[in-house]
Amino acid sequence: MKNSVIRFRWMFSALLLSLLLAGACSNSTTPAGNDDDDSNPIIPGNNNPPGQEGVDTWDDPGDDLFVPPGEDAVIPAGSDAVVFADTGTPPVDDSVVEPELPPQPQDCVDKDGDSYGTNCYLGADCDDTNPHFNVYCPPCQNQTAEGCPCNADGLSEVCYEGDASTVGIGQCQLGQRFCQAGFWSSCVGQILPKIEECNDLDDDCDDAVDEGVLSPCGNCDPFCDTLEAGPDSPYPFLPAEDNSEGVGTNIDGFLVLDSSQTDLSFIWVANSGEQTISKLDTNTGTELGRYKVCGSPSRTAVDLLGNVYVGCRSDGGVAKIAIDEKLCIDKNNNGVIDTSHNSQVFGGQDECILYQVYPGGSCARALGVDKDNNPWVGDWSAQTVKRLDGDDGAVLQSIPIGCNPYGLVIDGSGIIWLSGRGCNQLIRVDPKTEQVTKLNPPSGNLYGITVDLKGNVWMGHYSNHAVSRYRPETDQWDYITAGIGSGCPRGMAGSTDGYMYSGLGCSGTQIARIDIDTLAVNLINIAPGTTPIGVALDSKGFIWAVCYSSSSAVKIDPDTMQPVGNYPVGSSPYTYSDMTGYALHNFTAPQGNYVHTFGGWEEIRVKWKAIYVDADYPDDNAYLKLEVRTALTVEMLDQTPWQGLYGPYPPEFFPLDLTQIPAMDGKILQVRVWLFSKDKLSTPVVKSIQAKFAQD
Repeated sequence: MKNSVIRFRWMFSALLLSLLLAGACSNSTTPAGNDDDDSNPIIPGNNNPPGQEGVDTWDDPGDDLFVPPGEDAVIPAGSDAVVFADTGTPPVDDSVVEPELPPQPQDCVDKDGDSYGTNCYLGADCDDTNPHFNVYCPPCQNQTAEGCPCNADGLSEVCYEGDASTVGIGQCQLGQRFCQAGFWSSCVGQILPKIEECNDLDDDCDDAVDEGVLSPCGNCDPFCDTLEAGPDSPYPFLPAEDNSEGVGTNIDGFLVLDSSQTDLSFIWVANSGEQTISKLDTNTGTELGRYKVCGSPSRTAVDLLGNVYVGCRSDGGVAKIAIDEKLCIDKNNNGVIDTSHNSQVFGGQDECILYQVYPGGSCARALGVDKDNNPWVGDWSAQTVKRLDGDDGAVLQSIPIGCNPYGLVIDGSGIIWLSGRGCNQLIRVDPKTEQVTKLNPPSGNLYGITVDLKGNVWMGHYSNHAVSRYRPETDQWDYITAGIGSGCPRGMAGSTDGYMYSGLGCSGTQIARIDIDTLAVNLINIAPGTTPIGVALDSKGFIWAVCYSSSSAVKIDPDTMQPVGNYPVGSSPYTYSDMTGYALHNFTAPQGNYVHTFGGWEEIRVKWKAIYVDADYPDDNAYLKLEVRTALTVEMLDQTPWQGLYGPYPPEFFPLDLTQIPAMDGKILQVRVWLFSKDKLSTPVVKSIQAKFAQD
């Protein structure tokens, strides 16, 4: 066999090198006849032929040879020596103890040089023609993978070794594979899904960024202590039916009052002929409930939460009915709310009638709610106006007025106005000073009363066939008869678009619409035999007429001035007051609220510290109030009562100190910000809501 000439580089694996070194160092005694000093990197060759110093004579079986890098080594035929490059003294790693492995068997067949093969120490080779595979060989005939053979160097193809559905999502992208020296390379440039990190990137390629790894503040700062909602935060203000009422956003994304967002989707009709109250859905006209109350109910006034107060003429009773079954009371503890559904009166104690009280006097004939959500009742026989406790109906304040009241409304400054039918006077009551002032209108026969968007007071003069307007700022009266004809104005209701409506209830079929600026009158025809008495508006601007003769409520389109529905209620409906809450929300107490939920982390427990609200107040007519509550889960929040109202802001200053409020230790904090306006023109502007906390 001819001598083989082999050029070596430093390319052996660590395992093979340690195997060879172990075999070489196992001879502690130099065999007889060997003059070589194997401790030298280059053999001096004492017994070498002239000119071959430094080259082993290969006369000892198992001898080895070090060769300087890049030089050739001549291996005599029949030698079993191993040749490898000399790079100087190998570094010594004292921390690693190399195992003493046996040398490859003499009959090891390793054709591709990867130390695997037939009878080899590391085991058989699944493909001994491919140095890239040994233990496992992929099906290269069916796929292109790193290490698979290729037949033309320079070829390339796109590649991706992850789930194909993640390509192009987040950070994930295709790579490219090249044919090099007959084998395919790795997939160069591909980015595969990996565990999500907090880095503002979609690392796991699921089309969500930093999910599950954000800090409590919704960012990547683990030391944060303040959460924020607002247009400059990760949680912009998004008013919707389930988190707000009466508010919207301006061009900057800040919260402002917006009466068009107030949900007044129910009308409460007093059915005097059968001692019941009908609750109708104003969107569909469907009767949702019918409730048995005190004798001859007449006035119905909706509060800020949608609950209704009922005043009764024949016994002086006042009832309160809940807007929603969540607010009803399971009085018999049977686990369900026993209440009316549709037009059927519940046979037993209706648990959505929260209470029924008799505050004094025998004829509750005037009713309204103030901006602090207090009900006021005017009693005809007692000639008084009383403020009741909304929770239990207890009398909190009683003011004698010296006249029989018929209707009641409260303006934006908190002044109570009553139509004094018993004395033909308009009565002004300041609830703070209890001062009573009596004003003389142009004529008598006073019936319904309300205020318009400018704060003016309007009354219907029943058999005098007229409507009057009183302007408190100038102490002037306007008396309107033109266009009303022989109609008998009873109930009054104003709209935010500048009109006043009155039911012409002389057994007629019309409603008067009056322009509050020009005082021009237009008549709306509804249906024969209806006799409209009370009028109201819902949040979508539709006009409602309560019709005594037809025992129905008629819905009218304000644009076409045509009826769009006539819905049955109980017998002899008779009411003049704010039966939808429209006047309260738009004229008495323009307000709205927005709810934001903070927190709710799985592994983090916090202590809530304070609430900050950044807001602008254009003048003294705009202010805020707050309510708060916490719970361990979102589901538990609905069962947790609100705490507050805290404020007003101003004159108080933020922050609201939560450490002084009990039960502020739930994982989830809910904040309800109330926006108020005294003059219906200005609005607070809420820029951000912040919740400060400490991790527990």
